[in-house]
Amino acid sequence: MRKVLLILVSYALLLAASVKGQCPDRDVLWKKMIYLKTSRISPKDQLAELLGYLGKMDKCSYRNDSTHAYLLRQIGNIYFQQADYLKAVQYRRQAIDIITANAGKPSVKIKDLPGCYYYLSVVYDALNNFGEKMKALDSCSTIAIRINYVDRSSLTALYNQVEFYFDAGDYHRCIDYAEKCRSFGREYANNNTGDRITGESFASSSLGWQVNALLKLNKYQTAEELLKNKIDEYKKAGLKDYLGLAYWQLADVQQQKGNFKEALFYFNQSLKFYQEINDYFNCKQTIKDIGYTIYFRHFKDGDKALAYYRKALQYVVNKNEWGKEDTTETLNIFTLIANVFVQKGYYDSAYHYFQLAFDQIKPGTSEKDVLLSSPEKLAEYKNKHYFVSLFISKGDGFKQQYKTTRDIGTIRNAVLVYKYADQLLDKIRTEQTDLKSKLFWRNDTRRLYENAIEACYLQHNFEDAFYFFEKSRAVLLYDQLNQQKWLGGNDILKQTELQKKILKTDRELNKTDKNSKIFSELQSELFISKHELDVLQQQIKTDNPLYYQNYLDTGVISLRNFKQKVLSDHQALVEIFAGDSVVYALIVTEKQSKLLKINKTAFDSLSAAYTRYISNGALLNSNLTAFKNISHNLHQLIFQNTQLPAGRIIISPDVNYFPFESLVTSNTDEPLKYFLTDYAVSYTYSARYLLNVFNSVDNKKSLDFLGIAPVKYPSGFNLAALPGSELSLQKMQDYFDDPEKLVAVNASRSKFLNNFYRYKIVQMYTHSADSGYNGEPIIYFADSALLLSDLFYENKPATRLIVLSACETGTGNIYKGEGVFSFNRGFAALGIPAAISNLWSVDNESTYHLTELFYKQLSKGLPTDIALQKAKLEFMQTASKEKSLPYYWAGPVLVGKTDIIELSKPLPWKWIVFFAGIGFVIFWAIRRRLFSGART
Repeated sequence: MRKVLLILVSYALLLAASVKGQCPDRDVLWKKMIYLKTSRISPKDQLAELLGYLGKMDKCSYRNDSTHAYLLRQIGNIYFQQADYLKAVQYRRQAIDIITANAGKPSVKIKDLPGCYYYLSVVYDALNNFGEKMKALDSCSTIAIRINYVDRSSLTALYNQVEFYFDAGDYHRCIDYAEKCRSFGREYANNNTGDRITGESFASSSLGWQVNALLKLNKYQTAEELLKNKIDEYKKAGLKDYLGLAYWQLADVQQQKGNFKEALFYFNQSLKFYQEINDYFNCKQTIKDIGYTIYFRHFKDGDKALAYYRKALQYVVNKNEWGKEDTTETLNIFTLIANVFVQKGYYDSAYHYFQLAFDQIKPGTSEKDVLLSSPEKLAEYKNKHYFVSLFISKGDGFKQQYKTTRDIGTIRNAVLVYKYADQLLDKIRTEQTDLKSKLFWRNDTRRLYENAIEACYLQHNFEDAFYFFEKSRAVLLYDQLNQQKWLGGNDILKQTELQKKILKTDRELNKTDKNSKIFSELQSELFISKHELDVLQQQIKTDNPLYYQNYLDTGVISLRNFKQKVLSDHQALVEIFAGDSVVYALIVTEKQSKLLKINKTAFDSLSAAYTRYISNGALLNSNLTAFKNISHNLHQLIFQNTQLPAGRIIISPDVNYFPFESLVTSNTDEPLKYFLTDYAVSYTYSARYLLNVFNSVDNKKSLDFLGIAPVKYPSGFNLAALPGSELSLQKMQDYFDDPEKLVAVNASRSKFLNNFYRYKIVQMYTHSADSGYNGEPIIYFADSALLLSDLFYENKPATRLIVLSACETGTGNIYKGEGVFSFNRGFAALGIPAAISNLWSVDNESTYHLTELFYKQLSKGLPTDIALQKAKLEFMQTASKEKSLPYYWAGPVLVGKTDIIELSKPLPWKWIVFFAGIGFVIFWAIRRRLFSGART
């Protein structure tokens, strides 16, 4: 037995020795890999030897460490040199997986990971796989930021992302990445004195992109501040390429200020430095900008502009360095040439150059071909605003030709091209992540909708006019509601946590010294949180294949569909579009549609005067006759003698938000009559909003009514108490079964946020302001304040209506193309279909009384718009002469859906008590009589 055991032990030792012999020594392997990398041995022989080592790696005790990962990377490098890109991807990914899986071990260098991802992006670039390339670059930069490590690969990755976000029009995200790249560039320069110029180059280039993004966002003052002293700095360093850029950017700043002489001087200085270093691409761009900015836009000199455009086209650019950029620059120049010919009325020449512009993408390309591009292909395009400009300009060309020739075919072509432009914007929007960037594009491309609506007006085309009216408003709100349909419970939780973290970090950042270490740490934390949110939202799209298609689906915007689904129980829709030069009103009833053109100067003047009177009780009371005239004239201007059928009217306003209810419909020689008399008015962000099916919790789990009244506020708020608000809530509770109230100290911010979504109706008596300390709307509670940005989509709400009985809850920041960002819009984005808010401040007693009358009518089972109409009419009839003025009752407006809210029937306690009392009396009388009879 002992002999057998000895043999087994000896065999095991021999096997171990054999295995160890097969595994190369780690130090020997490192020296071998470094030698092979610098030797003249053929790639084929290198690969054979390295693969041999890899075959033995499973026998090594040190496998899955940095040595193993480096071996895989080197094998991947050789495959890349041999143009076997798929094998290169395979081995580089294996190296990444080893480092990632063993990141916590001392034998693994986590700092190798950014470089691994960067070189993976290079392989994907060789494969023309743009999507995977950008994912690899994203991983490279994000990991570098997480581990606070900067090298050339992470700098290059960040810089690539700066350019990507600029090209996508995501200018705010471009600025985020440019700032981080600048920071990393300076850090690299300080830590690598032997390669200092690389770090400084990345820092300077990133600053250039940051300024470019600021100029696109029209933030000229901020851009100018960043450019201060840069000219002297670049001159001392002899950086002529950066001097050319800085002078070009200063020219853009000056032209925005209206200093065109100075702008031309700076353009010429820029051109001079670019010519000295033979940078023909930027020479081409600068000369084009002189032609457009100085001569076409300012001097209206088409011939001089053409001369500059043609001169720009003469530059022969290095395609290896500027290939894609030069293609889009040439596309833009051809678009600008076409615009000159449209201005001159040479339409054949214009269309020739429009086609030459499209040919830069691919000969024979059309608008439709661009739209059929895959999301990945579209993402590759440089300077996407050039493509949008091409589409819109071509549509404008057709529209202008129709005005000259009255050829019906040209106006049809204009409408079609405008639709293509709108669909292109939808696609571009899917690439953008930052809400502020999207808001900028909504404002910047608003001229598309003004021109498109004009084309529909010329054609008497109501169906397409409705389409463009709808796409001109609240598209981002629709996107938010659409996304919520695809969110699971886990997604909602993750998204909300990240959004809260971003908001908290951003606010801390704004209060921190920019030169402190904490500021830098917070900046990195904010950057990473934003990135995590981007990744999560992209994952939601990936996990839901129908999401992208649904995002772009515009088929629901049909006039016929709207009439069938909404005008079945409403009498009319009135949509207003206030353009830069004209105002349009689209009036839709079940039987007909009208598109009216309104003088903008008169509209702006009358609506401003109307708003000024109606929101100031004293002014209105002392100038009632003037108000009546202004109100009547505004009504006549909008409706132009159009007779609306009496009943329920939906208004979709534009930036001028005023109550239609108090428009005077009677003539001066007739008894005073308001619009309210014949119409129950509701407002909506868009007609499409009313077609949305809102997610909600099971009605069986929801409660009917939550009332909130802080009454008093912390002394630091300097807010007056609201005595009587708690008594008003007390009066309302008879209309509901088991109502809930949060009064005085219980009306806290946290209790509101933790509870409001459980109730079908939420009533708030409190103070608010249209702008808090950071310029956004704010609502006050008993302990603290709630900003609009504090509202997060955390739960699917049972809430069907929220009543904000506070001053200015219907006001906020105005974003052209999206409307007013007020609290009622904030609650709409959470999935609450309707809100009543106040457009101005009214005395407490009137507010309480009007609100109580509303609930009285609502309890009868009426739709919310009719209930509000009847409440206002009753208020007018019962109020004093002064308080019957519209200042006291026109402020509260209903925004959103007007459905009947199904409520539990409250028990009739008064009658129960009454009959119980009678029963008790009868019972007592009978009992006494029985006992009396028994005694006799």
